Amino acid sequence: MARVRFSLAIAILVLLASACRVDTTVDIAVADNGSGVVTLTVVADAEAVALVPDAPDALRLEDLSKAGWAVEGPTVSSSGEVTVSATKRFGSADLLPGVIAEIAGDGVLFQDLNLTQGHQFDLVGLAPARTRYELTGTVDPSPDLESFGDETVTSQLGLPLGRAVSKITSEAGTSLEKSLGLTVVVHLPTGVSSTDEGAVIEGNTATFTMSYGDSPRALDTSGTIEDILPRVWAMVMLAAAILLALALLARFGAWCLAKWRTPKGRRRRDQRQREKRAATRAAEANKPRQRMLRLLIVDVHGVVVRPTDSFDGLLLPLIQAEQPDTDPDTVRELHRKLMLDRISPSEFWSEVGLGPVAGEMETRYLSSFRLVPGLHHFLDQTAERGLPVAAIGNQPRAWGERLRRMAALETAVASWMVSGDVGQMLPEPALLQATRRVMSVDLFDCLYLSSVPENLDAAREMGVATAFFHPGPGDPPETAHSLMRGFDELFKGRGA
Repeated sequence: MARVRFSLAIAILVLLASACRVDTTVDIAVADNGSGVVTLTVVADAEAVALVPDAPDALRLEDLSKAGWAVEGPTVSSSGEVTVSATKRFGSADLLPGVIAEIAGDGVLFQDLNLTQGHQFDLVGLAPARTRYELTGTVDPSPDLESFGDETVTSQLGLPLGRAVSKITSEAGTSLEKSLGLTVVVHLPTGVSSTDEGAVIEGNTATFTMSYGDSPRALDTSGTIEDILPRVWAMVMLAAAILLALALLARFGAWCLAKWRTPKGRRRRDQRQREKRAATRAAEANKPRQRMLRLLIVDVHGVVVRPTDSFDGLLLPLIQAEQPDTDPDTVRELHRKLMLDRISPSEFWSEVGLGPVAGEMETRYLSSFRLVPGLHHFLDQTAERGLPVAAIGNQPRAWGERLRRMAALETAVASWMVSGDVGQMLPEPALLQATRRVMSVDLFDCLYLSSVPENLDAAREMGVATAFFHPGPGDPPETAHSLMRGFDELFKGRGA
């Protein structure tokens, strides 16, 4: 810094000893958000450049770059003028005085510089939103030259800078007023006005031109931006708020009117009380209750008659004995349609090639079933205890009725429901549901006996108590259901 100040002091003395001129421009550009750019431009004419040894290469501007200034130049024009420009940004309005102070020192050229940005918006009325920018301060174009000097400058000159200037001006017969010029340019985001009558106003720019020796001048500039869009949005929001308030008021009025017109007992409070009582009754109904055996449901195949698998164990071998070339898959599909009552027994026998002997084949087939030992005695015991028995199975309606008559079970079995009656086969739930409706009993109070685990699994999912019936010798397959090895176990308390 000592070397820079010494070069500056020498330049001032040389200028005073000649008829040359140096003009300095300070440009302050303010953006909408209060930030901006300060640009310092120094222009020396050819005579001034010629008086500086090794100019312009002798100029040392490294300190400006280290301080954050972007330096351009020095550049030499065709006429020999040298221009040096330095630019530095400021991020907010309160940072501008610090940047200006870096030019010549705090309070040397610019005094009490202040940039303010104010916003004004009336909540009521039609006035637009306003943003006002104000740049105030004082420029002293005649600073004390000794403020540029320091001990290094004094030792090199032999005198303080101010005294050296006085000595040179008296010997050269010249003055600083003719050599040093200062221009301050202020750019605001909107139209500029100034209290200084000598300022040149053009659009958003105010220009103040001074020379060394002039009186201090005020930089009181201001500008205001008006924006109607915030007011429009404010009016829209106000209208929306009014509409919302009216809508809420209308809803409240409608609610009061509806409550006033609603007869006693139909108000929401009364409805909530009824719903509460209904929920209480439902909760009581859903509480676990003790199971009561009110109906015994037995599977026709496996509990009433044998074999359990009537198709593979009886029907298919009977057909293949008469028609060895019969396709088992074809017979199985026809048998499924017969169980669902989609074809009649006569159509079934005709499709398998035994139509001429259909009656004989049907009699042989149904006569091949064997009652499970102890069935009639067991049914007599259930009748004595008042426990009704219902039978379900996969059969066409005609075969079910005939088998029931052949087994003499018309009165012993209260309900005989087969797949041909409902159009679904076990383990589908339709047979159990149809039996529940016919017998008017809750499935929770029913016990289902079957030798088919799949049927038992489906019944348990419906809430029915289940028992796997295995009266024959040997070990039964593993199952999660209760095990009954004979009819007598039902009344010994070892079943469900």
